[in-house]
Amino acid sequence: MSHERFQRIAVVGMGLLGGSLVQSLRRVLPERALIGIDYPEVLERARTFLDEAHEPANLAIALREVDLVFLATPISIILQTLPVISNMVPRGAVVTDVGSTKRVVTELAQKCFGGERYFVGGHPMAGREKGGWENATDRLFENSAYVLTPAPNFPAAPLAALQDLLHKLGAHTMLLEAEEHDRIAAEISHMPLLLALALTNFLARPGVASAPRVHMAAGGFRDMTRVAASPFPIWKDILHTNHDNVQKSLQEFILALQQLAQNLGREELEATFQRAHELRKTF
Repeated sequence: MSHERFQRIAVVGMGLLGGSLVQSLRRVLPERALIGIDYPEVLERARTFLDEAHEPANLAIALREVDLVFLATPISIILQTLPVISNMVPRGAVVTDVGSTKRVVTELAQKCFGGERYFVGGHPMAGREKGGWENATDRLFENSAYVLTPAPNFPAAPLAALQDLLHKLGAHTMLLEAEEHDRIAAEISHMPLLLALALTNFLARPGVASAPRVHMAAGGFRDMTRVAASPFPIWKDILHTNHDNVQKSLQEFILALQQLAQNLGREELEATFQRAHELRKTF
């Protein structure tokens, strides 16, 4: 099994995604050595899942014998970390990330990595509106899409090993170019977050009493606005590094809303429902 290539696995940053990776790996592959890198208060909570726990100041020690590294920090920290660790990891090691945008990350990594040290961008399409180790779970990646964005010349063997490992966690891997990933993510992930924010704040728009609307809001409104509770520091990096794609998607969606408004009360509205129903069945 190709995932056996990775016997010592490090996770840098153990919030929701990094913590879920640690817990999932411990459940599915208990014999693997797991190394966690984070600040003391997080390490204290995660220690029972880890073989080694290191603070960021000891990153070089933590990574000196690893086979695989997951960078599970905000994108701005990933960008700061890539040049630092590109020569820390041993030859043959694979480094990947879990950031929600891929172009800026993979472009920088291609400049930093070489000499039989490999980087492949990654984005698990799994998450929750609440972050942190306390919300991590060992089942987060089950039945989820996990996008990988390897460079055109990325070797087949380490890529297959990483895919095999992610399949063990229950994920379904997809291979995309980084730019294509960012265009799609803008539509299915980044724009919906902004729409949830807009809809939530719409209740408290100037000149409108929000209290009755808040108390009447039920399942549909809660479902559509769940991600509005997402942490700004994470999304600040995401929206900054995918600004052009998100802006284009928003502009196209505004046109779609205008068309929907024009169709209210017309026969075309039924066709709109039908198309949405059929598409929703495929999710």
